[in-house]
Amino acid sequence: MNSMNVMNSGLHWLLLACAGAVGTLLRAGCNHLSVRYLGSGFPWATLGVNVLGSFAFGAIIGLSRSRDAMPIAVEKILLVGLLGGFTTFSSFAFQSFEMLENGRPLTGIAYILGTNIATLLAIWGGLRLFGG
Repeated sequence: MNSMNVMNSGLHWLLLACAGAVGTLLRAGCNHLSVRYLGSGFPWATLGVNVLGSFAFGAIIGLSRSRDAMPIAVEKILLVGLLGGFTTFSSFAFQSFEMLENGRPLTGIAYILGTNIATLLAIWGGLRLFGG
């Protein structure tokens, strides 16, 4: 079975879901340990998870692109499943980096600023609309 067939199989979707669950459990564990040992005055776990997830995203892309070290199906399970459950910020960081690296600095900066402003406004709007 080639890589594209694997990505369209039921097994792929099952592995993707399992990887997402593992990522979610890792994030929850980091949060639990952070609050326990560092307190709840600053979101250390969120910061750490976002930085670690972004580093892992870069490492996986780097290995995949430069060495063909893993099949595309495995890459997707790790990036979308594991890191998607661990942090979605890593995808945002990589997409921003790619725009800047590919000579699209204005688009990259607009994406970075726009995403942060839009998501903050979305949280504010959700809280206002639903009684926060």
